[in-house]
Amino acid sequence: MTGVWTKRFVNALLVLVAIAALAAVLRAGGAIAEGKFHMVSYPASSENIRMEPLGGWATVWQLQEGTVRVDDHTWLRIARLVGQLVGLGLLAGIFWQLRGTLVRIGKGEVFTEANISSLQMIGKLLVAASVLSISIVFMTQYAILEAIPPMEDRVIHSSISWSVKGVENIWMEYEPPIIPMLLAMTAFVTAGAFRSGMEYRQDSESVV
Repeated sequence: MTGVWTKRFVNALLVLVAIAALAAVLRAGGAIAEGKFHMVSYPASSENIRMEPLGGWATVWQLQEGTVRVDDHTWLRIARLVGQLVGLGLLAGIFWQLRGTLVRIGKGEVFTEANISSLQMIGKLLVAASVLSISIVFMTQYAILEAIPPMEDRVIHSSISWSVKGVENIWMEYEPPIIPMLLAMTAFVTAGAFRSGMEYRQDSESVV
């Protein structure tokens, strides 16, 4: 019964990934229909906080976060869409490998070569997804910075950069894929532990 429910759970995750991919394609189609597919927006935050009173200073409207948008970047929109679909494909691959591992463990097949290979593949897919994420982000930020004309009162930076004195500094936001990299490390370590368990079992069986 555990194996059946495990399959159903992971199958549900795979369906969610497929839905996310379909939603991405539909959003792209909607942007094309509206004539906005050439626009690329990216979240950014300013070091300055703008505050506007709402019926008096007892309540204020605080503005610090927003988006930077560039037009005439259809190629970048396509690249980001492809990257998103590839990332979802990698996620589907991770879930598929996890499905097989959990099913085998549910059957009592723990320290096996198949589980070791699946865990190693999960680690590789997580690393690939992290590298893809970082690559897409750097490509997007570089393209946006190249398209922004010089300004006297503000400077827009990439996620990793130094502030400039005397102007308003705006940074494009990004959170590195720390959790996927930690999960990849965990998958590789677990695969090593499974291999040690398999070798110990084989040695025990040979002694017997």
